[in-house]
Amino acid sequence: MHPKVTPDIIDTYNDVGVTQVPGAMTQDWVAAMTTVIDGALSTLRTDASQFGPKKMIPDIQYEDQDGYVRMVNLYQRLPEMRDLVENSDCAQIVADVIGSDTMQPWTDGTFLKEGKDEATATPWHNDECLFPLRGHHAPSMWVALTDVDLSNAPLQTLAGSNKDPHRYVSSWALDGVEAPSNFHPWDELLARVHAPSADIRVWEVCAGDMLIIHPKTIHASLPRTAGQSGRRIGFSLRWIGSDIRYEYNPTSKKSPFQDSPDIREGEPLPEQIIPVTWRRNTQNTAA
Repeated sequence: MHPKVTPDIIDTYNDVGVTQVPGAMTQDWVAAMTTVIDGALSTLRTDASQFGPKKMIPDIQYEDQDGYVRMVNLYQRLPEMRDLVENSDCAQIVADVIGSDTMQPWTDGTFLKEGKDEATATPWHNDECLFPLRGHHAPSMWVALTDVDLSNAPLQTLAGSNKDPHRYVSSWALDGVEAPSNFHPWDELLARVHAPSADIRVWEVCAGDMLIIHPKTIHASLPRTAGQSGRRIGFSLRWIGSDIRYEYNPTSKKSPFQDSPDIREGEPLPEQIIPVTWRRNTQNTAA
């Protein structure tokens, strides 16, 4: 067990669907990751005016407006970002919390917030609704690269939503498809978080702290307040662990591996598609 993972941290994850690992990453790691992210953002901003926001780094999803920056799919295209994750304790920390024997890095997202209005809040959602996956070992690892107090858009979660037996039809679901019977309406998700009895937890963190979020956990962020200076940066990476199996999800957009002949319904995702970068008792061994 990693020394920064305690029984209380694991119990909190299992009970409320998110847990905090204080000081999971060193300040040197935080500085190095921030440099990589700032470099990618500079490239995107420089080239966007000439080529459009998706042409500079292939397949990057990039949004930059009103003090809110969202960059998705940097991880697989920036070797320096992969090196920082794979040559660190990230995978073992997450694996020890969720109880997985293998870890496969999947999709990433970087969120930078500089604005000072409601637009910097992230709406309520959960991650699982659009996954073509079944199982519990698909958490989001969210690392704070800046301090995040109540005025700096902290994450908030609905405690216990990780135990929901059902899924939701996302507000981003494909139109005109029939959802499986265990999918509940999105309005139900919103009603739950706005109910007077909702157990909402707010997570204030310091730079280097890690939040591990269960894929079913309903979460959002508060906005930055008008008096908040500087910026808030969070780096998120979704992992696939040892209990995950492929499961076709008709409500989701086409996944990058859906048409692979190596994908089988009800089976693990093959390592040739998503490499295993950590195995229990064989740490930091790439497939």
